[in-house]
Amino acid sequence: MATSFSFEPRTAPRTASVLPAARAGVIDAIGQGPARRVDDEVTAAHPLETRLASWDRSQLSMKLHMQRQIHGLHAPMRTMMELQAVSGTPSLLGSRAAQIQRDILLGRDDTLDMAEVFGDDIEADIDVHKMLAARLGV
Repeated sequence: MATSFSFEPRTAPRTASVLPAARAGVIDAIGQGPARRVDDEVTAAHPLETRLASWDRSQLSMKLHMQRQIHGLHAPMRTMMELQAVSGTPSLLGSRAAQIQRDILLGRDDTLDMAEVFGDDIEADIDVHKMLAARLGV
């Protein structure tokens, strides 16, 4: 049994378009529109951007696949059940405890995020002028 440990996510073919589908053979440019599709122009992204957008999902998929190959089918099922239990309902200990449990299950317990260092309100607007005026006593 050959197994593929691919790091690149498989992308589904694009089906949405504002142009009618082209028929095989001769293309009617006036009736069908230009050869370049509008959705390719609008939604074309760099391959690295799409890979980074689905990084966490692909890492979890790879981890679950490795668990299945090493331990059997029960290991990824148990991990997914624990993840669903932790992220599905609010914890009795608080949301921070649930987040720590989720980080441990995903293997990210040794990393720090900006929200963990600076708190949850890192996007809060800071009025620099009021802060300087308070320091100077003006």
